[in-house]
Amino acid sequence: MTFKQSTSPEVIGICTSQSLRRFDLQLLRSLSRQYEIAQWEYCQNPDEAIDLDIAIATLHEYLQTCKGSVHLVGHGIAGLVGWLYAKKYPEQVRSLTLLSVGVNLATSWHSHYYEQRQLMGCSRETMLMRTAFYLFGYRDQAMLSWLANLLKQDLDNSFVPHSLYAPIYIAPTPIAVPMLVCGALDDYVIGGENAYQKWRLYLKDRDRLWLSDQGKHFFHYSQWQTVSNQIRSFWNSLALNQAVSIKQQIEFR
Repeated sequence: MTFKQSTSPEVIGICTSQSLRRFDLQLLRSLSRQYEIAQWEYCQNPDEAIDLDIAIATLHEYLQTCKGSVHLVGHGIAGLVGWLYAKKYPEQVRSLTLLSVGVNLATSWHSHYYEQRQLMGCSRETMLMRTAFYLFGYRDQAMLSWLANLLKQDLDNSFVPHSLYAPIYIAPTPIAVPMLVCGALDDYVIGGENAYQKWRLYLKDRDRLWLSDQGKHFFHYSQWQTVSNQIRSFWNSLALNQAVSIKQQIEFR
């Protein structure tokens, strides 16, 4: 499954995990039916230090080749990269959509995995199987084994700013760009509705918070159509507000 990537995108899907990028594709494919879209992927070099500033600089280098500002969409750590970028370069960002990102912006399935590794005395393989179940909800052992292998690849090869002994915390502050925060009520990683409601302390009037009844941490994969509708509704509201503002400016003159 793939989608036609645009050379002059209006929308950029941020990806920081080559092994898990497949879970973003159905949503991006749906959005690409109405918008010019591309997926930007940050590939971590095994010999490089994991540095958020390098990821942001690399994203900025790419976005400078795009025509005008763009909508950014990111899940988990990719959402963190998008938020940090939008904070630093708001003029480049038309809007920011965060999927499964909590008010501790650095919270991810990786941080919970490492937390559980410290609390429980089971093997890495067993913990990855448990994590796969809590992330996706499948009970079939073959499916869980396949997912656990993907998670292992993600831990070993992707841009993960956490480690077993060094979890990080990044608190949000209000940013200038319009923002849509989406999550699932049964997402054990973020902490469900109460955790997501904390976002309201940081949302502006034009920002939105939307929660799916189900779907867990990768809700945008299983609920891609509903998530796509919510994102397009948000973008349409921004375009309408911009049109009204322009009309009011013309009438004032």
